[in-house]
Amino acid sequence: QTNKAMGVKAEVKNRCVIIAGGDFDAAERSVITPDDYVIAADSGYAVCIEYDIMPDLIVGDFDSFKGSLPDGIETIHLPTHKDDTDLLFAARCAADKGYRSVAILGGYGSRPDQNFAMYETLLWLRENEPGSDACAFCRGFYVTVLLNDSKRIFVGSNRYLSVFSLYEKATGVDITGTGYPLKNGVITAGFPIGVSNCADGYADISVKNGALLIMVVDEFI
Repeated sequence: QTNKAMGVKAEVKNRCVIIAGGDFDAAERSVITPDDYVIAADSGYAVCIEYDIMPDLIVGDFDSFKGSLPDGIETIHLPTHKDDTDLLFAARCAADKGYRSVAILGGYGSRPDQNFAMYETLLWLRENEPGSDACAFCRGFYVTVLLNDSKRIFVGSNRYLSVFSLYEKATGVDITGTGYPLKNGVITAGFPIGVSNCADGYADISVKNGALLIMVVDEFI
């Protein structure tokens, strides 16, 4: 099934794509371009094998990937007992290499704790690389983070647009081009006022002070 949320994809050069070991199909595969620098995070390398993707870097403690690692591809072995998840370490590598546009593929799967950690990894990228672009393409939805910033998001028809505050409070929030617009609003972490909005095409979202988690979700997933 084609993932309609992939319609938000834009061609980006000099981008780092991080492949994790979660849900992945041909729609996610289509996001990758020849210009992308690809990092496989642990069992994300199994995804690379299955979909004939050649990573530039492989990282992980390899508690999930049990196969043989290749020769000729840079590989960083991490200890099992560590503070960083494999995904966050891959994000650190992307930032250290100077990539200001990072897309995560296969970051959403069956474990809700790791799914939440993916959202926090997107926030980490924005906090540590101000002005950068961090997003994740998942089966049935697209997610990105805004930090004191603005962005035009393609929503289209038959999709939900949801906006949440990742901090205690986000102020100066503007949402236009949607069924439920907001002007200089306040979104708090304790009240999901931004869930299940809609738009026929593009939505413009901005926040003066705070961090917003933005999701574009297929109506039927």
